[in-house]
Amino acid sequence: MTRFTRLVLAALLVGLFPGVAQAQTVPEVEIVNVNTTRYAEGGRVTMVVEFRNLTAPIDPSELVVTENGVPVDGVEITPIRSSRVPVGVVLVIDVSGSMQGEPLDAAKAAAKTFVSEKRPEDFVALVTFNDEVTVVSSFTTSAATLNERIDALEAANSTALYDAVVRAAELYRGSTSALRRNMIVLSDGSDQASTATKEDAIASLQELEVRAFGVGLESPEFDPAPLQEIVEASDGIFLSTPDPGELSTLYGQIQRELDNTLVLRFSATENRPTEVEFGVSYAGGLADAEVVQVEGYVTTTTAGPTTTTTFAMAQPSVVQSRLPVDRDTLVLGAAAAIGITTALFLYILLGGGREEGEGAFARRLAAYGRRTSVQEEKKPLLQRIPLLSRFTQRAEEEVRRRGLLHGINSALEQGNIPLAAGEAVAAAIGISAVVGLLVGVATVNLIAGGVAFGLMILAMFALINWAGGREKKRFEDQLPDTLTLISTSLRAGYSLLQAVEAVAAEAPNPTAREFGRALAEARLGRPVTEALAGISERVQSEDFEWAVMAIEIQREVGGNLAEVLQTVADTMLARNRLRGEIKALTAEGRISAWVLGSLPFVMAGFLWVTNRSYLQPLLENTFGLVAIGVGLGLMAAGILWLRKIVNIEV
Repeated sequence: MTRFTRLVLAALLVGLFPGVAQAQTVPEVEIVNVNTTRYAEGGRVTMVVEFRNLTAPIDPSELVVTENGVPVDGVEITPIRSSRVPVGVVLVIDVSGSMQGEPLDAAKAAAKTFVSEKRPEDFVALVTFNDEVTVVSSFTTSAATLNERIDALEAANSTALYDAVVRAAELYRGSTSALRRNMIVLSDGSDQASTATKEDAIASLQELEVRAFGVGLESPEFDPAPLQEIVEASDGIFLSTPDPGELSTLYGQIQRELDNTLVLRFSATENRPTEVEFGVSYAGGLADAEVVQVEGYVTTTTAGPTTTTTFAMAQPSVVQSRLPVDRDTLVLGAAAAIGITTALFLYILLGGGREEGEGAFARRLAAYGRRTSVQEEKKPLLQRIPLLSRFTQRAEEEVRRRGLLHGINSALEQGNIPLAAGEAVAAAIGISAVVGLLVGVATVNLIAGGVAFGLMILAMFALINWAGGREKKRFEDQLPDTLTLISTSLRAGYSLLQAVEAVAAEAPNPTAREFGRALAEARLGRPVTEALAGISERVQSEDFEWAVMAIEIQREVGGNLAEVLQTVADTMLARNRLRGEIKALTAEGRISAWVLGSLPFVMAGFLWVTNRSYLQPLLENTFGLVAIGVGLGLMAAGILWLRKIVNIEV
């Protein structure tokens, strides 16, 4: 039996059998949504129209759409069941003690039949009530989940009808406006245990614009008046029957009423930014209209060889903005702030104000003696700005007071960033403050600005650590060749200090830079081994620390230093080769970790942009939030496990 046949039989049963009663209602038509998000594309408008309490099928030829009272041509008419407009329905089922046995079994069967006929795009939630209200299932598109929850229903205790209506309506709070909001309430008794009143239930439905349908199962305790009043206040329909076997018929009649909705798509002719009244009339008697603010769009007309293009500019007076300033001013200010921030960051990162050649080398020796020229006394640009200079000094004092000075200086030296600890902290705070201010102004949210400020601080220090790690890796990659050069120089008759000088002159950076500094320290009287130990401390290289240890042992006990260094170089070269082989063999596992770790976030972002309503149930109820938390925890555990597998120490 087709669905159409079932609906026809349902209508016949309602008319032929007095056991199925329906409240007298008046047919009407209502525009429930006018979507103008694509208006700039030639005035495209999507309108959702509901037909209520019709006794005959809808005849599209009787439908007229108007724009400012003028009929619109070329209207595309699509029944909602053939469209992708989502429909939401909350099934509210009475599970009080009076529903035990055949009534509850019939209610389950009717609910499962209703679920089986829904579209894949439709969202259905399940709420039950006796003396307590229970959200058995939040909004979902899964028919299997709903059927499983329906089968588990059991009846007991008394009735809290009004509380159930209020709680079911609250499920729509925060949902998208495109979701059609409906509720079907099944009960066989009068309210006995609610803390809410009938007026509270009606107010909840009207506030959230939920249309309620009532299904009454007549029993000795049944009082239809309260449920009927609630339903009529939300423009719904009320049906009742004394026979539990007729519940499926009543649900089918409600489904037919829900399907009396059309999605209309057409192109409006008004190309200026103004208010437009869109109206709809049916069969000459039913009509509704809604006034909507529209934006302008481009129109092109061609007459012979001449083409004229007109663009209707939106007036500032009709633009509704959440920003404290107009958008053009905000864009200009944001562009200027981002430009200044970028320039300051590049200036700091690239070492602005540094002198090349002898000037740079002289500054490196400044810690070991007095400068000899007025030019060398010239301070960098940041220190010559009074306000920045004082802020930098205060930042360095605070860092020193908290015992963080040595760690920050070590990180800056390792990354070869020519800043003092105070300058680095001041720069990070300044840039993060600008970013936080821009985010706060753009979102009009102080919390978002604070979060952006904190994340930018962390990003700045993560960048410093990344720069240090990059320099360390480059130094360790060059270390076998460096030790080989020292060993070769010693075999040629050079002293250790001369071998260090040869490395400073011949090796690439960062090795040449670090050995040049060690050479300068040695010439100023520091022992060569201590100067080399300073390199390992700055670079944080455990491999070079072993090499320095070998040099110290050789200088204490004697031996062939050239042979020792060559052996260390060969060992490090073999370790690097083995490390490369392991990296190649574990590439698949590392790529798997990246793919598996990023895939959920990429998919979530894609769905948030393309089909946000699909993710709303996950973000708006406790079960969804718990699922997100558990998923993130399992992902973190899996990523750590994969890292443990692929990270092999050599």
